[in-house]
Amino acid sequence: MTSSYQVVWKGPVNRRSGLGIASRGYVRALRAQGVNVTLREQNTHFPKNRKVLIYHHSPSTLNIEKERQRYGKIIINTVWETTRIPQRWIRPINQADAVCVPSLQNKQAMLNSGIKVPIYIVPHGVHSQMYKPTKKRMPSKISKEKFTFISIFGFQHRKNPEALLRAYWEEFSSADNVRLIIKTNGYSSNENEQWIRRQIHAYKAILNISKNTAPIEISTRYLTTKSLRSIYAKGHAFVLPTRGEGVGLPLLESLASGVPVITTGWGGHMDYLTERSSFLVKYKLRPPTVSLNRKSSISHKFRSLFSEKGQLWAEADLGNLKRQMRRAYENPQLCLMKGQRGRKDVLSLSWNRAGSSLKRVIEEVIRKRK
Repeated sequence: MTSSYQVVWKGPVNRRSGLGIASRGYVRALRAQGVNVTLREQNTHFPKNRKVLIYHHSPSTLNIEKERQRYGKIIINTVWETTRIPQRWIRPINQADAVCVPSLQNKQAMLNSGIKVPIYIVPHGVHSQMYKPTKKRMPSKISKEKFTFISIFGFQHRKNPEALLRAYWEEFSSADNVRLIIKTNGYSSNENEQWIRRQIHAYKAILNISKNTAPIEISTRYLTTKSLRSIYAKGHAFVLPTRGEGVGLPLLESLASGVPVITTGWGGHMDYLTERSSFLVKYKLRPPTVSLNRKSSISHKFRSLFSEKGQLWAEADLGNLKRQMRRAYENPQLCLMKGQRGRKDVLSLSWNRAGSSLKRVIEEVIRKRK
């Protein structure tokens, strides 16, 4: 049965990013729930009061006055990674009818920032039939099977590649039966694989690390879902000492693949991570400008988003990160058990669940008077 209202979805449905994956996921999930969803404005039989705009771009780019002429209700769907949203987002969000966010941490960031409209938590999903466990050989010096850490992230400061690299270099050497596979990408044409490798090499020199370190494999090319699955299939543990996540899509995909995660114990991902499925790293909340201003910062900063007064994010404790990585390395059977638990935990986190949640929000917003 098709809905008695129409949703126009404006979002990055064609982008390869995590935001693009989420946009496509929400649209498909709503359609599976019988919601009439279109990606562009159309002349239809739906009256204005039965037309809903869901805006999934940056809130500061929303022309609220223009869109009010076309839609009875406007819902902003967004995500954020620090304790406060950018100031330029506040006015457009408060002019909308509601805002949807994917996690408790995101809702708190909205409240901290003075958002007055209704805030709904509508979680992301994960394709647990697409990402699923595969049999892998356990690490062994006899079989020469290395313990494999994997990390998938955009090469930006928020993801904290500096802590990841430093912890790995300082904790492991070529004498350890280990490797780190990094799948990453830059954010401009000059941030290619050569640039990323140069940044990493320069950072190693800054740290004055001269010992024979354990191997790192780096890939920066675009990967199909099948190729991404093959990276998860190689991993015994996923590691990302992130400073903040709205959701943490690779963390979800890793758990769905039966691979436990080593990550900072703060952010949107704490809605689904537990000690049973993860190695949680201790942290302290700090203003982003503290680390953004370090000369040793090697990745894309997005300073205009993360340097406003009052914003905080999590700085992983380096010593604890190293201990958690060592613990995972020395206990592959524990990693297997945590991975199995993580897989069970995320089986219920489907896109169908996300679509059902979002449909309820839309219908509640339609019922409410301005």
